[in-house]
Amino acid sequence: MSAISIVVLHPSRWQEAKRLRLEALRQDPTAFASSYEEAQAYADEVWINRVAAAFKRDRSMTLYAENEGTLRGMAGAAWSSRCKFCHVAEVYGVYVSPAMRGQGVGTKLMSALLDELAAQPRIEKVKLSVTSSHEAAVRLYQRLGFEIVGTAKGELKVAGEYHDLYYMEKQLALHRSDAAAPASGGAQNRVQ
Repeated sequence: MSAISIVVLHPSRWQEAKRLRLEALRQDPTAFASSYEEAQAYADEVWINRVAAAFKRDRSMTLYAENEGTLRGMAGAAWSSRCKFCHVAEVYGVYVSPAMRGQGVGTKLMSALLDELAAQPRIEKVKLSVTSSHEAAVRLYQRLGFEIVGTAKGELKVAGEYHDLYYMEKQLALHRSDAAAPASGGAQNRVQ
């Protein structure tokens, strides 16, 4: 395997992000809350705005795994501007193309995402949900320090079948001082 680079996409590459997201929804429908049909119907402006917001770190970020000029994986996170929740980031949209699985791409993506979140001065905790039957994903998150904190029975319904979700979380830092946090910003497009 040639080298994997972890990149932040410029908004001009929104069509690549769209292609990868649609691939993910088609390949692993039980791994995501969105459906392929819903996402395929989005106007181009929705895709453009998502990539632009993640590029600017406007309460979200998405990192991509790139190999030989092609996007092979992604992992995103978002956080609230509401003062009572702004210390928590939620991971979403984690995906690695089938041909790249088992080669450490997911670990590289998630490690980079966690590093970027840790560089955000206000983020203290990261949470995610994962379909309980996706054992490789659960093991990856556990290796990275996430713990299962709850189970939602039958939370996801795909093609008439119900799937349980695990809720997982990881503490990045406990009780960071608000005085240490700058008024704005944080890490800006650190990953290249």
